[in-house]
Amino acid sequence: MVACATSAFLITRASPGSTAPSTPASAQRRSTTGPRNLALRPEARSVSRRLGNRFNPTSRIASSSSGNLTIEGTQQAVAIVRRQTEAGETVELFLGSRELTWSEREGISAVSAVPTDKERLLMERLVLDSPDQFVLAQLRGASYFTVTRNVRPSEAGDDYSGPLWNLVRVDEPQQNENLRPQSTWRIYYINAQTGLPDRIEYQLNGQEIRTEFVEWSEQNGEKTPLRITWSSGGQMIMEYRATSVSHN
Repeated sequence: MVACATSAFLITRASPGSTAPSTPASAQRRSTTGPRNLALRPEARSVSRRLGNRFNPTSRIASSSSGNLTIEGTQQAVAIVRRQTEAGETVELFLGSRELTWSEREGISAVSAVPTDKERLLMERLVLDSPDQFVLAQLRGASYFTVTRNVRPSEAGDDYSGPLWNLVRVDEPQQNENLRPQSTWRIYYINAQTGLPDRIEYQLNGQEIRTEFVEWSEQNGEKTPLRITWSSGGQMIMEYRATSVSHN
């Protein structure tokens, strides 16, 4: 099993104190309705069942969270609204005076002015490093490949009793340059016991990025990460802590 874990890591590397804001009124826009096929990929279907009922083919649930975003020691209040659509979802980010949006059809945009490179990077992390996107990426044609199953840490001994993971690689479809994310593939570590993703690993600008879902919230059967961290080379680069979560 240690050999499997080592092999999986090699495959990964070889592949190219503020107050949380309330959800703004502009986040209440309605989305289109209609059935969606969220059973195209069995890997995604399995995770969707563990996350909750919000991935019903005809539902258009809006998931809202408010909390604090910490980057390089600086903390800011932030609100995130993820609204499911026929083709996946739209995501709205409210950070200070800035309102950024993302959709699979239009990419990243800002309500006022052009998004900066830092804002684009921030938005990509918050949008795509998400359990919900593991489920919804299939709707825009992303491919799923199970790299290996029941992986444990390479340093684990014979008496190891911790979690095992199934590694699933998700590759973004070929898109035009304006829509293509900076990182076109991600490897999800799906906990073999809970069925939920524990972390994501990928490369960005030559750096290996690790996203970890440290804490979870459950409300009426809907599971959502409460604390997410991003690190590179063992150093923390960003953290999001949600103080409130709702699904409508």
